Amino acid sequence: MNDDELIITVADEEQFEDDEIVSIKKPGYFKKSVALLILLAFIAFSVPNFPYLFSDKLNFLEQDRALREDDIVQRCKPAVVSIEAVATKGLLDTEVKQGTGFNISPTGTIITNQHIVADASTITIRFGDGTVYYSKQYEVIPDADLAIIRIEGKNLPTIAINMKDRVQSGEVVTIIGNPLGFEKISQRGIVGRYYSMKDNLTQVFDINIPINPGNSGSPVIDNQAKVVGIIFASTNIEIKGEPEPQALAIPVQVLPTE
Repeated sequence: MNDDELIITVADEEQFEDDEIVSIKKPGYFKKSVALLILLAFIAFSVPNFPYLFSDKLNFLEQDRALREDDIVQRCKPAVVSIEAVATKGLLDTEVKQGTGFNISPTGTIITNQHIVADASTITIRFGDGTVYYSKQYEVIPDADLAIIRIEGKNLPTIAINMKDRVQSGEVVTIIGNPLGFEKISQRGIVGRYYSMKDNLTQVFDINIPINPGNSGSPVIDNQAKVVGIIFASTNIEIKGEPEPQALAIPVQVLPTE
């Protein structure tokens, strides 16, 4: 596969459509049908991403359960945060983006994707213990879909980054993110190959993990519990004649050294 053929989809901009099947019952069942529809509507608004409950999009929950007591997951999960960015473009034009980030300093240095926080008037950072921070400013990493948000915290949970060793093909890695409204979901996969992107000096690599909206900004963690990359998009790669969903990540080495 040529580098130019790599088709990426930003994780938080993917849209999934489920076919709706409507069946018409006999008049005698009308009242029961209305009651059922009201019940389903209530559940749909009460449960996050209700349409996905009847699809295979939630397969990641099974792997998350299997990894719940994993040492790497337990060590890194507290430093993973949820991010909500609100961009107000006009009086009645407000866009809300949600994604993932992770903290690398005790006072609060959050790494996430630039496409999540772009043009945001307010950024909300939420830690797993319920602690919430707000910010309106961030730094952009040139030639990469990355942003750094600095907050004024104290003794915050952190995750180490591996600036020395670039992750290699065949290595097993773990990601922790917030797909489809679920929080701190763990998935594990294998690093594939590196790609050069058009008009960009930064190479990216793929992982055989299917990701969903909300996974953008998830840390890619090696077997030493250190971050080696940041999820920013997804793609499909043909394997044995069949398209397979893959996560795409930016190597952590593009971050500035401090």
